[in-house]
Amino acid sequence: MYVEELETIDHNKILEEANSIKVLLGMGWATLDQVGLQGHKPDLNPKEEWSSSVGRVDKLQYPETYFKYPLFDTPYINRLIEKYGLVRTRIMKSNPKTCLSFHQDMTKRVHIPLITNPDCVMIIENTVHHLETGKLYLTDTTKKHTAVNASMSPRVHIVGCMYS
Repeated sequence: MYVEELETIDHNKILEEANSIKVLLGMGWATLDQVGLQGHKPDLNPKEEWSSSVGRVDKLQYPETYFKYPLFDTPYINRLIEKYGLVRTRIMKSNPKTCLSFHQDMTKRVHIPLITNPDCVMIIENTVHHLETGKLYLTDTTKKHTAVNASMSPRVHIVGCMYS
């Protein structure tokens, strides 16, 4: 199974917390592509560090030991990150009419859809999956996969790496 629904979540609460991050950074969904939710050490300034996990992770020998400390005061999101032992968790947006190249990740990923619609899908090993809001999913992104936004609206997910 490439996609497993792990639990139902409070979509309104998680979206409210994600929106508070957007407001804190003074940006909107139109301008944000990725926002790191975890930093590489405790007590970092979120306004200065939110992009750290995006640019530096490829240079790290052991990324599972980095980007595990919460950057924002988002109790519900942080509780889910801790519950599933996630690292390098970030909010990721895919623009309308976009598609990632097929690739494989080093880890499985947890996805929490914030904004989506039926025209936004993941394809894992040639099987198409639509991830609905209000649910938390484990995706086996160690397999060949892509994400497609074949709609006219942005697709926004929280995505975290699961090393265990």
